[in-house]
Amino acid sequence: MPSPVLWCLAAFVCGSIPFGLLLVKLAGKGDVRAHGSGNIGATNVSRVGGKALGVVTLLLDIFKGFLPVFLAKKAGLGADLLALMALAAVLGHVFTPWLKFQGGKGVATALGVILAVDAQLMILPMVVFILALWLTRHVSLGSILAAAMVPVPMFIVGSLFPSPGAPWWKPIEPILPWLALAVLVIWKHRENIARLQAGTESKLWGATKEDAHVQG
Repeated sequence: MPSPVLWCLAAFVCGSIPFGLLLVKLAGKGDVRAHGSGNIGATNVSRVGGKALGVVTLLLDIFKGFLPVFLAKKAGLGADLLALMALAAVLGHVFTPWLKFQGGKGVATALGVILAVDAQLMILPMVVFILALWLTRHVSLGSILAAAMVPVPMFIVGSLFPSPGAPWWKPIEPILPWLALAVLVIWKHRENIARLQAGTESKLWGATKEDAHVQG
C-alpha cells in the first residue's frame, strides 16, 4: 500500500492536468488564457472553443478530481486521508505546476472529489447553487455559496447521527481539509466577489455586452 504522501501526490498530479488549456489548443483555438477571463475552466473554454468543448472540459475536470479519490476509497483508505487527497486534487487544479502554478478556480474538481467520497455530501451545496443561480443568474455567486456549504453536511452528520459510542460533538480535525477546500475555492473567486459588489459581474443569461468579465 503506497504511503499517504504518495496518495496525496498522485491526487495533486492528477488534479493538475490542465484539460481546458490542452483541449483548446488541440482544437486550434490558441491559448485559452489569452481570451475572456483568462481562466482554464469550462466556462472560459466554452467561450473560446464552443459549448461542446466547454462541456468536455467540465466533465474531465470533474473526473480528474473523482478518479484518484475513488481509487483510494476502493483501496480501503480512511476518511481522513480521503479528505487530504480531495484537497490535494483541488490544489493541483488551482496551482498547476505545468502553468507556473496558475490554474482554475477548482469548482469542477471539487465536485469530482466530493462525488468520490460520498455523493450525498453534494446535495446541500447543489441545492444552494441552483437556488442562487435561479435567483441571481450569477454562476460565480452560486459557486461561492456552494463552496461555503461543503463542510456543513459533515458537521450535521457527525453531530446529529454520531457513531455508536462516539461523542455527540464532531471533532474538527477531520473536517479541516474540507474547510480549507471551501476557503480555497472562495478565495479563487475574489475577483468575482469584487465585481458582484460593484454590480458588474456577468450573468448566465440575459447578460449585456458591457459584462466583460465572466465566471471561468
